[in-house]
Order: sequence, then structure tokens, then C-alpha cells
Amino acid sequence: MQFTPLAELERRVQNLQAVMQRDSLDGALLTEKMDLFYFGGSMQQGFLFIPVDQNPLFMVKRNFKRAKEETNWEKVMPLNGLNQLSEYLHDYACKDIQRLGLELDILPVNLYQQLERIFPHVQFVDLSKSIREVRMIKSEFEIKCFREASKVAANVNRQIPGLIKVGKPEIILGTEIESLYRKEGHQGILRMRAFNTEMFFGHVYSGENGAASTFLDSCTGGEGVTPACPQGAGWKALAPHEPIGVDYGSMHGGYVLDYTRVFSIGALPPELERAYDAALQVQESVVLRAVPGAVCGDLYELALEIAAANGLGDFFEGYKDEQVKFIGHGVGLDVDEYPLLSQGSKHILEPGMVFALEPKFIFPGKGMIGLENVWLVTESGLEKISLIPDDLVTVPLSGA
Repeated sequence: MQFTPLAELERRVQNLQAVMQRDSLDGALLTEKMDLFYFGGSMQQGFLFIPVDQNPLFMVKRNFKRAKEETNWEKVMPLNGLNQLSEYLHDYACKDIQRLGLELDILPVNLYQQLERIFPHVQFVDLSKSIREVRMIKSEFEIKCFREASKVAANVNRQIPGLIKVGKPEIILGTEIESLYRKEGHQGILRMRAFNTEMFFGHVYSGENGAASTFLDSCTGGEGVTPACPQGAGWKALAPHEPIGVDYGSMHGGYVLDYTRVFSIGALPPELERAYDAALQVQESVVLRAVPGAVCGDLYELALEIAAANGLGDFFEGYKDEQVKFIGHGVGLDVDEYPLLSQGSKHILEPGMVFALEPKFIFPGKGMIGLENVWLVTESGLEKISLIPDDLVTVPLSGA
């Protein structure tokens, strides 16, 4: 089992402490599970107190034993109740805390109100945007996780054509793909920071189901098997000459490599093949412009221009009113990290950023055409981390 090295945790905490110094904070009190894992090395339930000038204190509600085993920080204490927080923080900081950063993007209101009661003289400051910006720049340790996840994705993807058969339900194909991933050590859960969002492995959809959007901020979603989980593979049977979308998150060490590929049984209609060529054109043009210093909102506008120039503006990233306003998103421990390649985004590309670029076209009644790859921003431009070829994959009708 891979644990986060102490040097890596120290680097992350120091980056956040620099932000806290800039904003005149005495510390940060974190409880969101992926922030705990990112800065603490363990997502066991509790709070991580990061003083502005000291190593963190990890206060664990459950499971204390596992937290001690998983984190490389020295100071780990059991937390028997929220009222202990004030005592722990006062004793550890050795001073009165006046300004404390919280993750106000995800913190429940009732928990926030309890913290107000426990710390009546403390000013709470929203630190969530700064936390996401710190997590936006990946280290060599993190980039290695993406590369390992990419190897797994390439291995699984090579086996998918042999699983595609006429009449096979989407849910069975999805189950077979997910079994391959689990055998490679996939954790099963794709984590998302946005409120009320979730995903399991990813999505498989075919034909018209590829045009079925859902509550996720995504141009695709799939039909699913129940309104209680209206996304992903459904019971529709695979059929010839229609796009079969496989949108999965390969993982290693908690890090998500998000990718999408399209398969078909027999050739696709010429209209859809032309749309795929347009998706490749969008990818190529954005990649050429995505150098350090590029504004992400400008890259989104460039993609829109190319889609429109191909006569496909109404179908790009959704159909008309259901279009989403982005072409890419950061990936990491969550699948919805910074930077956002979206309408009006002010994020500026920097070396160390890792994002998924997903030019896709949605055709009602016909499905989704497009692709998704993960890219690393380097000093000279983008490096493709995804190892899977960009080609459409056609399974012969005779072998279906």
C-alpha cells in the first residue's frame, strides 16, 4: 500500500502556509476527506489543524489506529468530541487564535455553527479557493500517480474491443470493464468536490443514451439503471453502427486519470465520423495554444470557434440548451479540480497543472462523439499523459 512520503506532505503544507501568511491567518482547520488526505496523508475522520508556522496536528474521531498508520505526521491525537478542538488548538498553537481558515465550500451549516460556538472569538475565513489552488499544481510524486493510472487505462482499453458484442446490455459491458479495473487495484469511487455530485468508476453509454445528460455538470451521463442513480450504463443493448462511449477514470493512489474513447460495431455514419474529426481538430488547436500563461477562458472560446467553423456549434458539449460551458477540468484526487477550461475562466496555465481536455459533440437520438485525454502543463507546453491512441475503434460486424 502506498503512503504519502513526509517530504511530500511537508511541501504541500508549506505551500498552504505561504497563503495563510499572505492572508494573515493563524491557521487552517480542515475536515473535508480529500483535503485531509492531501495535507495529512490519511482520510480518517477528524480535523487537521495546520498552524501558520508549525507542523499540523491531526485530531481523529475515527479510526485513530489507522490514521496513526497512514499519516507520516508525528502529532496525531484522538478526538472524543468537538469541544476538545478548542483545547487542542490553544495548547498546540501556544497562542490565541484570531483568524482561522475553513473549507466553507463544503462545510455543513450545522457544523459551522458548532465551530462558532466553540470558538466565539475567532474570525473564520473561507480558505477553500486557496486550498484548491494549492492542490492545482502537481508534484512529481503526483504526476507519477497519473502515469501509473495511464498504464492501467491503456491495458484495460486494449481489452475492450473483445468485450463488445451486438445485443450485450450496456450494464454488462460496464461490469466487465469495471472488473478489469478492479483486478488492477481500482478503488471504485471517483471523488468529486462539488456539492451533491458523485460517480462510480465512470460511464458506458451507446447510441441515443450517449446524448442523455443528467444532474452532473457534464454533457453526457447515460441512462443508468434507476432514477435513484440516473447516470452511467443502462439496460440498452449494443447495436451496429452507433457510437459506444467509454468514459472512465483510471486510478492510482487516489489520483484520477479521466478519459473517454468511442467504439462502434461496424462503421459509424459519415456525419458522426466527420464530427470526430472536428473533435480531434479542437484538441489539436487547444493543445497548441495551451502554453504557460494562456488564459483558460480563451482556450474555451477557441474551442467554440472551431466547433462553429465546422458547422457543429449547436452540438458542442451538449445540444443547444443542455450545453455545458467548459471543455476541460483539472484532475487529481477529485475529478473536478482546478484549472477550469470554461467560459470566463480566469485560471492561467502554469507548469505542474494537470487537466482533462474533452471535446465532445452530442447528437440527439444518435449519441456522443468525441474524446478525452489528460495533459500535463510543462515549461514548453502540454505533455499528453494519456497513453491510449486517439483513434475511433471499429469492431467488425462479423466478429461482433
